[in-house]
Amino acid sequence: MSVGTEAAVWDTVERYFDLLQAHAEADVMLREILTPDFRTGFTGGLTWEGPDGLRDFLAARSVFFDERHTIHQMSVPEREADGRWTCRTRLSFFLRRLSPGAAVSEEFTGLAWHTWVLEEAPSWRVAAQIVEGFAGMNENARILFSHPHEGLET
Repeated sequence: MSVGTEAAVWDTVERYFDLLQAHAEADVMLREILTPDFRTGFTGGLTWEGPDGLRDFLAARSVFFDERHTIHQMSVPEREADGRWTCRTRLSFFLRRLSPGAAVSEEFTGLAWHTWVLEEAPSWRVAAQIVEGFAGMNENARILFSHPHEGLET
């Protein structure tokens, strides 16, 4: 594995988060960064798959008006038998929402571990982003992610 591959994988994950944090539409994300068979969700929990699943995932998280994901560590990408690449990340997250009628917004913070599956092409693409676990979450984040088999508790 070359430094160029590692840099391309890191860049691809960051481009994914740039679009996610900009609240890009599903069609834009599929055109710009995702494979048609994209899946996301929780290990042992709910998984959203394909274009319709992506739309449902984006709708479930549309309540957040401010968010940041900062990657702190990434494992060395490994090529799988199917030609796709996998890696794991540890990142910190910050999400903010304003519930109807609330006087102040709510913040959700913590650390998350993800497994990524990426497809090498002229423009690298994300095929999967699966949450493996959390740590250091504030109370709001603990509630939000309390039932991974059901999705987000928004």
